[in-house]
Amino acid sequence: MTRRLVLRRPVEGDLEDYLRLHGDPRTYAHAPHTMPSPERCRVRLEGDLDSWQADGVGYGAVVERSSGEVVGWAGLRIKDSDETELNLYYRLAHSRLGRGLGREMSRGVVAWGLEHRPERVTAMVDRVNGASVATATAAGLVQTATRVNRDDPPGSEPMLYFEAPVVAAVDPADVDAGLTDAAVDLWARVNDAGGSVGFLPGAPRAAVAAALDRHLADVFAGVSVLCTLRDPDGTLRGLGFWEHSRGFPYEHVAGLKRLMVDPAAQGRNLGRLLLCGMVGIARRSLLAAELLRLEYRDGLGLGDFYAAAGWTEVGRVPRGLKLSDTDYRDDVTMVRRLDPAPQS
Repeated sequence: MTRRLVLRRPVEGDLEDYLRLHGDPRTYAHAPHTMPSPERCRVRLEGDLDSWQADGVGYGAVVERSSGEVVGWAGLRIKDSDETELNLYYRLAHSRLGRGLGREMSRGVVAWGLEHRPERVTAMVDRVNGASVATATAAGLVQTATRVNRDDPPGSEPMLYFEAPVVAAVDPADVDAGLTDAAVDLWARVNDAGGSVGFLPGAPRAAVAAALDRHLADVFAGVSVLCTLRDPDGTLRGLGFWEHSRGFPYEHVAGLKRLMVDPAAQGRNLGRLLLCGMVGIARRSLLAAELLRLEYRDGLGLGDFYAAAGWTEVGRVPRGLKLSDTDYRDDVTMVRRLDPAPQS
């Protein structure tokens, strides 16, 4: 799931670890009344097992790669009250707090959800639990409301309700002046911030708009898909394109183009959410796609970013890109299979 952690499905033999993780009063300082009894832990673990069996998704054991120990419990579970939502849950052992593992765990879980599940990812967090609020925010979620937890005692304070951004394929009929203007503004901001999106900083807005028009012409022709990342309030935070239908012998390949995220929203996990959400769109909508491909400009750390999301470098042309008389960059190709097999 992440560099340091693996999330796996739970098994009946996890009860001892479940009791250890959920029966430590040090991790319930913000709300002692919510700590479950041992019997309640047994019931909850059975519920997690049932969730995976019924829905193919649920909460599970977080295993530390270096030690092999179960150090947390996390995942996504379909809400009983709304089958269109997946509730994000995360709990970390007290001995592992302060190492950034909670943030790493939650970011990976939300990204997995946007790739593999169609439901909306949400979370409810106690307002006094500042660490949990920060973890939800770092995972990319946005507070949109407050709601009373049905399991809390009468008179309890409402909890903070968070929602994940939405990654969606845009119907060509919905491409209008408002979307194109917002896309050009976003592209220009990413470009001026030094992003690798086809230009150097300071490129004229007209040049960016012309590049967008060329991509949209392919969208209207049915050979490309525009994907957007939007905050729950509809604000455009990112976009990218899948180029497909290139004809024989590339019918099974989709190319990732112009992946970009608002530089004003850095630190919110949005790049990974957009990337994984777009892979999910390819899985569900580009039915002929078996292999995903991208090219990027070296020197910005993008290789590590894509590798962390399951992409593999398969080619590199040293000094293949010339940005100026003195600035040469490697031209790098990466791929990712849509089936579970590793890329050789």
